[in-house]
Amino acid sequence: MQKPTYSIYKFSFFLLLPILFFACERIVETLAPANFDYYPIEVGKYKVYQIDSIVYNEYNCSVQTATYQIKEVTESKTTDGEGDVTFIIKRYFRRTSADAWALYNIWTEKIEDNQIQRVENNQRMIKMVSPMQEGRSWDGIVYIRRDTLVPIRGGSIDMFKDWDDFVCDNIGGSFVDTLSNLIYTDVAKVVHVDKTNNIERRFSTEVYAKDIGLVYKEMRILDTQCRAPGTCTGNSDIAACIGTPWYIKAEKGFILKQSLVEHNY
Repeated sequence: MQKPTYSIYKFSFFLLLPILFFACERIVETLAPANFDYYPIEVGKYKVYQIDSIVYNEYNCSVQTATYQIKEVTESKTTDGEGDVTFIIKRYFRRTSADAWALYNIWTEKIEDNQIQRVENNQRMIKMVSPMQEGRSWDGIVYIRRDTLVPIRGGSIDMFKDWDDFVCDNIGGSFVDTLSNLIYTDVAKVVHVDKTNNIERRFSTEVYAKDIGLVYKEMRILDTQCRAPGTCTGNSDIAACIGTPWYIKAEKGFILKQSLVEHNY
């Protein structure tokens, strides 16, 4: 008599179904919705920033300082070429608070999945990801070539050289803005880069306050050949300027500090 192997296999298969079902069920995850409390975006909101800058002009060996204000207004929203809702940020410029605002340029930003993407001067950055956690990192300039030359006064600079992943730091901590004398009690700090060698300094960081957004930004993008002070040509002396502060030995690049002074969030 032939053994009923088919029936045994069939019976065993149906016994395994509940096991397979529950095994699959256990690996299903429910993803929490993206939370951007540190980067709220809303049409009609604005921020006014005080900006202090120092520009090192390698072309004519000059050092120029400037103080001015930038107002960012979330003017409207539209749909971009990728089908995503995109917010239009109009940026206005004035020298002092007594001057009238003049339209300076237009940037955009959008939320895509768990990212905040912002286009500044035609360069797209991933400013923030969700959830924000201490030590979390991401490639914030994945859309930008690391060897992109950025125009500055007197020439151009390799701004993104040596940039690695952005890193979230000081989540939920406090921050004291020494320029505006304001204290923020719940912030997320994002470090873009903090690298230095004998002839290059790359530093960029942003601080975001909960329910407000960007409250402080600082950049130090500097190069030097350690030439004699006040000269644009000649032999360099790297050993002589080791340990010299960057604001003294810099020959090309800029230092920028940006502080929030007014908003309607």
